Amino acid sequence: MPKALVIFLTIPVIFLFIVGLVLFDYIYFPLISSKAEKAAEKHLEEKYNEDFVIEGSSFSKPLGDDVGTYRIDSHPKKKPNLTVIISVTEDMEPMSDDYLDKKWRAELNKQFGSVYKGLYESHENYSYMVNVSFPEETYTKYNISNTYQEIFDQEHKGIGNIIFANVTLNSSNEMDHQLDKVYKLIQYLMAQELEYFSIDINYFNEKLEQEIFDKDKKLNYQAFLNKHIKSRDYLFHFSYDSSDEVSKKKLEGIKSSGDLKQYLLGTKTMK
Repeated sequence: MPKALVIFLTIPVIFLFIVGLVLFDYIYFPLISSKAEKAAEKHLEEKYNEDFVIEGSSFSKPLGDDVGTYRIDSHPKKKPNLTVIISVTEDMEPMSDDYLDKKWRAELNKQFGSVYKGLYESHENYSYMVNVSFPEETYTKYNISNTYQEIFDQEHKGIGNIIFANVTLNSSNEMDHQLDKVYKLIQYLMAQELEYFSIDINYFNEKLEQEIFDKDKKLNYQAFLNKHIKSRDYLFHFSYDSSDEVSKKKLEGIKSSGDLKQYLLGTKTMK
């Protein structure tokens, strides 16, 4: 057979082989996702000794990677609002889950709710979101039976809190009053002796407060911000890191709410 003809016939075969491999990865593995979901459910229930409900799954395999992974969303049967994400390999081996992080973060958010309510008198679903970081050894020293407060009592100097809040204004002339509230919040965080903390507060103009629908009050922090970002008049940002000397001096320089004006940006400044 002529060499040119062999090459001509070989190229389509190689092409079809490559296409077949791609189709195998992106069609076959999603089709058997139920196996990964069962593996995830079994892993979670054995690890945490409680029942879980699988919500759904997706499979991904970035080009160039040898193996793909399933992302499986689930929740503890007794905690339907707590979404737990677990990763499972294409060989059906569970790798990691974020249940501990989600549980402790939910407890911190509930705890912070009373702080927010004390400052702003009430809070809706969209009002705030608090993220937390722990020392690496936390995940070996503590387990699902421990609460955030128990961990905080022992590890607060290694913990970081990241606070995001949405505040609707009653008047455009009340920012001095709003900074009084932020000053109280910073004092609260300082008293906890955290390793670090940061605060981001979005202030929405008074027109939004008058026009906001009840259904918007049921949105979470990020969904509300995404929907109403054009109504934001101010953004306050402040961060503190106990391991950074410049950051320490910055915090020491805050003696009153007036010292916080430098951390308040107007929307026109941000454009």
